[in-house]
Amino acid sequence: MDRVFFVVLLTIFAVAVAGSLAQYPEATFISHLQDGAYVYGGSVLLSWDVHIKNTSLVLSNIDIWISSRNSGGSIGIKTSPGIEPINYFVYLGTSPSPQLYTSTSTNRILIDRLAQNTAYYWQIVAVDRNGKRYPGPVWYFVTR
Repeated sequence: MDRVFFVVLLTIFAVAVAGSLAQYPEATFISHLQDGAYVYGGSVLLSWDVHIKNTSLVLSNIDIWISSRNSGGSIGIKTSPGIEPINYFVYLGTSPSPQLYTSTSTNRILIDRLAQNTAYYWQIVAVDRNGKRYPGPVWYFVTR
């Protein structure tokens, strides 16, 4: 019976590790301004949301039962919660490789004094408590 319990435990651990090694994006970025939008006037409010996944696994709450009347154990596998960004670097410019514009601790920034009939490219890089950087996609908008 101990051998069966060990095999079941090892199988569940292997499945959990394989799931954690799957290639999922570390961070998901959502812009509140549609990519390629037309902006009228001399200013724009850029805002975004970022969800950073924590890929570490925590083994807890053992919950597997073997069909023996006198023996059993349990194991539960859960993932750690998401990581909260503490700072954002905002990149902005008229080329597809925007330069650092500013940094902020909020997920929005007002940009003013924009030139008319110009394409602006922007990118957000989120930073967590440990200083790890999570670059987002490069978005753009066009002023009119």
